[in-house]
Amino acid sequence: MRILKIAVVGLTVAFSIISCAQKSEKSIEVVSHLSDHTTEIDTNWKQKVIKTDAEWKSVLTEDQYHITREQGTERPFTHEFNDVKEKGVFLCVSCDNPLFGKTTKFNSGTGWPSFYAPYFSKSVKVGQDDSEGMSRDEVSCARCNAHLGHVFNDGPQPTGLRYCIDGIALKFQAAQKLEKVVFAQGCFWCTEHIFEAVKGVKEVISGYAGGKEKNPTYEEVGSGSTAHAEAIEVTYDSSVISYEELLKVYFNSGDITQVNGQGNDVGKQYRSIVFYNNETQKKAAENYIQKLNQSGNYTKKIAVEVVANKKFYVAEDYHQDYVKHNPNQGYVRGVSIPRYKKAITQFPELLK
Repeated sequence: MRILKIAVVGLTVAFSIISCAQKSEKSIEVVSHLSDHTTEIDTNWKQKVIKTDAEWKSVLTEDQYHITREQGTERPFTHEFNDVKEKGVFLCVSCDNPLFGKTTKFNSGTGWPSFYAPYFSKSVKVGQDDSEGMSRDEVSCARCNAHLGHVFNDGPQPTGLRYCIDGIALKFQAAQKLEKVVFAQGCFWCTEHIFEAVKGVKEVISGYAGGKEKNPTYEEVGSGSTAHAEAIEVTYDSSVISYEELLKVYFNSGDITQVNGQGNDVGKQYRSIVFYNNETQKKAAENYIQKLNQSGNYTKKIAVEVVANKKFYVAEDYHQDYVKHNPNQGYVRGVSIPRYKKAITQFPELLK
C-alpha cells in the first residue's frame, strides 16, 4: 500500500530521535524476539484480531503489552532488531501480521528499527498522535491495532518515509532456505505421513521415481510393470533441519534391510532408495549406510539404494495426504499408523 506522506516541517535527525519516544518512563528489559519456529506468512487474511485487555495480557509479555497496547516506547539502541543482518520478514508480535521486509530496512541512526515501506497493503495503518505535546503520525498494525511506532518524512527513496518502529512490537522470521529431496521406502502413504511430522518439512508429495517410463500411473507402478518405485518428494527448510537429520528420519522409518519390499509390500516398486541431488548428498547417504553396516546392530546388510534423482512424477490426487484423509481405512489402521508411531519414537527431537 502506498502511504500518503503527511508533511512534517523542519525535522532533523536529532528531533526525530526525540519524537520517536513517548511514555518511556517505564524501564523495559529487552529480550530476544527472533522466531524459533516458522510462521506462515499470511497476506490473505480477511478477519482482524480483536481481544480484550485481559486476553492481550495473557498472550503478551509485560513489555510487549506496554509497547503495543499502552503506546510505550523502548529505549533507543537497545533492541537486537536495530541491527539484523539476515534476510527475512518482521511480523507483528501480537498477531503475526507481516509488517516489514528486511529489504526495506535501513540504518537511520536513531536507534530504532527503521523501514522505508511496509511489507504489503494490509501491514500497517497510520493515524494522528497528539501526545507528548507534539503532532505525529502513529503506525499501528492493520490487523490487531497494536501500536508499533511512528512514521516520518525523512526516509530514503523511493518512498521518502521512515517507519520508526519499536523492536519489542516485532518478531523476526528469517528467510526460508527451501530444498527438495526424494526418498522411497515401501508404501508412500506411510513415508509421507512420517515426514510430514518432521520440523522444517514444508510439504511432502507422494509420487513415483527411479524408472524411465514417463507419467506412470498407480496401477502401472503397483503391478511392477515399470521400473519406478513409490516415492515421496520432501520440501524442507534447510535452515531448520539438515539433510543429515532427514537421513536419520529416513533410516529410522522402516526395515532398511529388506530387499525390494517393506513388510508385506513386496516387489521392486517398494524398494528403498535415497535419491541424491548432488555429490555431497550422495556421499552423506553412502557414509550413513556404511556406519550402519559397521555398527553391529543389523544381522543383514542395509538394502537401501543410493541413486541420482532424475525425475519425480507426482501421484494421483487421492494419494496425497492419504493417511490424514483416510484414518479408518484398513491398511492405514493396520500398517501406516503403527509404522508412524514406531518411527517417531526414534527421533523425538526432530518432530514439529
